[in-house]
Amino acid sequence: MKFTFAVLLAIVVSCSVGEAKTFTKCELVKAMYSRGIAKKLLPDWVCLVQWESSFITTATHKNTDGSTDYGIFQINNAYWCDSSYGSNACNIPCKNLLTDDISDDIKCAKLIYSLHGFSAWYGWVDHCSGKSLPDISECF
Repeated sequence: MKFTFAVLLAIVVSCSVGEAKTFTKCELVKAMYSRGIAKKLLPDWVCLVQWESSFITTATHKNTDGSTDYGIFQINNAYWCDSSYGSNACNIPCKNLLTDDISDDIKCAKLIYSLHGFSAWYGWVDHCSGKSLPDISECF
């Protein structure tokens, strides 16, 4: 009986650790706005996240150059986070970008935006630039 309970407990714990949060549009808007993202830029950010990660905090993508994009903003480890691959301009471990707390993600995304604008993200360039952006009016 003890063995069965221990196995069941291990399965439950391992499943709960690996769960991802999928933000709603308004949850993301509120999280970003409360962390200093200008209201007029929020539709661009929502569009970017929609196309980069589908609002999923644990999203990753392996690129053809061997680098990996992490988290809700798909932040690349060749430049922005530490995974022993490249530089770490955001001074953050890449694994921290895969949690449900997106405070670090937003801070790093703001740095990337301040240096490169939205053009740093192919999802925004391909699907948001010059296109109709999501309506966020119901989020306020």
